Amino acid sequence: MLELIGVVLEGNGLGRLDRCSFEARAGEVLGLIGRTGAGKTAALAIAAGALTPGRGRIQLAGRDVSRRPAKLREACAWSRERLDGPFDITAAAWLDWWGRLDGIPDRAAAIESVSARFKIDFANVLVGHLSRGQRRRLALARVWARPAKVRLLDAPSDGLDGSGLRRLTQAIRESTSAGETIILADSTPHLAVAVCDRVVLMKQGTVKAEASRADDDFSAQIAAAAGWGTL
Repeated sequence: MLELIGVVLEGNGLGRLDRCSFEARAGEVLGLIGRTGAGKTAALAIAAGALTPGRGRIQLAGRDVSRRPAKLREACAWSRERLDGPFDITAAAWLDWWGRLDGIPDRAAAIESVSARFKIDFANVLVGHLSRGQRRRLALARVWARPAKVRLLDAPSDGLDGSGLRRLTQAIRESTSAGETIILADSTPHLAVAVCDRVVLMKQGTVKAEASRADDDFSAQIAAAAGWGTL
């Protein structure tokens, strides 16, 4: 569904990539695993059409979209590591504001659905007053409110409690059952072990290895790439 081929990105605020290559297939959860600075966020930004690579190619459903970022933005819903503003409006108004910008059809129904899915029970609280976990749930609600073939999740488990993680896991499984592709990047291994079909292990802007759920040492490989000894 989505493939990066030899992508090079010079240093910027989101990191750098050095001949980075990986493929995420339809209906699959692919994890980008590695320590801070490994290039995970930069790879997601490229996949989302937010950055243009200096060299290399990006393919979407078999078509080269390397110089067509609008195609990537149309197909991919991206949840960044940090919540986008504005912060001086309520959570409900924030979802509606971004829903308009994202061009979500039947916006009110979509927002109602994702608010229930991610338990947005703080709809009338100003975004600037939300906790870290509430901000994460709000960001996830936004990314699931819009139709997408690919959902890109940067540090999606950050700040979530057990209930939030269960809701996220369920949303991921429902999406892949519907044929959507999920690419998630995380520095901690627990979510990847729970939901990923495959992971690519990143270091210094490139893919160093790949692991599959079928591997006997799948969990150990993820833990090692994330800088953990064991899970």
